Amino acid sequence: MMYLLHGLLILAMAFFLVLPITDFRTARMKLSVVSSLGVLLVASVVVPRLMH
Repeated sequence: MMYLLHGLLILAMAFFLVLPITDFRTARMKLSVVSSLGVLLVASVVVPRLMH
């Protein structure tokens, strides 16, 4: 189940990374979405390991 979640998060990050940057607002949106998805990915990897 966790592999599916991690795979979906990585695919979402890859999707936002390949979007073209047309202006400053797009670059800021892209950076914020990719960084928040990265934090979510790290949290989904670290939190279950701390629970044990």
